[in-house]
Amino acid sequence: MPHPCPHYPAPVRHPWTRWWRWLTQRSNLLSQLTEGSYRMLMGRRRVAGHAVRIVNDPAAVRQVLVDEAPNYPKHRFMHDLLEPLLGVSIFTSNGETWARQRRLLEPAFERTRMTHAFAPMTAAVQALVERLAPLADGRPLNIEHETTHVTADVILRTILSLPLERGDSQAIFEAFAHYQREAPDATMPRYRRAWWPRRGSATRAQQAGQDIRALLRRHIAPRHAAFHAGQTGAPQDILGALLEARDAETGAAMGVEELVNEIAVLFLAGHETSASALAWALYLLTLDLDVQQRAVDEIQRVIGDGPPRLEQLRELDLLRRIFRETMRLYPPLGFLVREAAAPGCLREVPTEPGETVIVSPWLIHRHQRFWERPDEFDPDRFLEPAGRQAMAQAYLPFSMGPRVCVGANFAMQEAVLVLALVLRAYRVLPADKPPPEPIARLSLRSQHGVWVRLERRT
Repeated sequence: MPHPCPHYPAPVRHPWTRWWRWLTQRSNLLSQLTEGSYRMLMGRRRVAGHAVRIVNDPAAVRQVLVDEAPNYPKHRFMHDLLEPLLGVSIFTSNGETWARQRRLLEPAFERTRMTHAFAPMTAAVQALVERLAPLADGRPLNIEHETTHVTADVILRTILSLPLERGDSQAIFEAFAHYQREAPDATMPRYRRAWWPRRGSATRAQQAGQDIRALLRRHIAPRHAAFHAGQTGAPQDILGALLEARDAETGAAMGVEELVNEIAVLFLAGHETSASALAWALYLLTLDLDVQQRAVDEIQRVIGDGPPRLEQLRELDLLRRIFRETMRLYPPLGFLVREAAAPGCLREVPTEPGETVIVSPWLIHRHQRFWERPDEFDPDRFLEPAGRQAMAQAYLPFSMGPRVCVGANFAMQEAVLVLALVLRAYRVLPADKPPPEPIARLSLRSQHGVWVRLERRT
């Protein structure tokens, strides 16, 4: 049986096409990629006078992200892009600043273990299933709104022990959408020619970042004041762990703004990327209803009709493969941007200090040298020797090395739980809408939403 091929921007075949797309679709890096991008092991070009190197070779990728990671820190572009939202935080910092922040955050990472997070996570997902009930009448539904709500709800329950109100959810979705649209245009003038049109992007990006930070600050500031006033009985959540954290050298605690910075990182990493991946997963299941039915059969066999238990999630092997394949086709972060800090060599080609080095999960996951039928949706590929080999060498949805995503297990369990409870309650069907157009912004989102239809299961 043939496997479906999800839609994505067709690779550039002619030089004039590249220039036209640059003029009309410059905000979407995926539309600029050529056919050769999906076959090359390394490519180099100059963009407005800046040397940019794209690395697809697994050995060179490991060199950049693992073996010589200090020589390839996060690019200053990422700090400029995210500073209005995250401040100086663990996601964008480098060197000793990053090391200190990582040490302070270690206790909080402990609270993301599923033994702590499963109960609030389950409550948020069950709330999602209830919210979907009046929408399961066969009409088109932009499922991105719902996955954004549930992942924001999950992360706020585990960080702050607070459920997310619908008004806050809509505000977060709109603020993130505004930020993703405006932040690249606000930042690019520093790295391209001076005539690049700003169109007020910097102001709008700043405002969207402030809106998200204000939501978080509204919940963080009272807890910070109560903790330092000696009040007891606070929830044992991630914020509680951060309030207790002390710098090993100075003994200093985090202030409110520093807490907002780091919780904004956890919020971004634990909500935005998961929301994107879950929306793509539900869309892919509309393309292959046979796989969807097999998943429902597995859910009924393992969980049945009762409340889920943590140990049952590990038995949902097909659901895990569905989400794994989703992140192959639509990795939440399509491009990891690094900067050469010292002279080096990649694939026997010298690199100069200041050179931009890009590792692209989007390209590596669809690379024709590493994957069989790379554009097809096939969760069973990981059962085959070729698929397991490709996964071992050319699969990095959570990055790798010292800056690997520490919430990878959290994200996988959250995704399996969401898919299990939603599919148990509803059939997810194609909508009479154009296929979603992936666009690489802060995370890999759809240009005009991800539309599906839901019907109740009898």
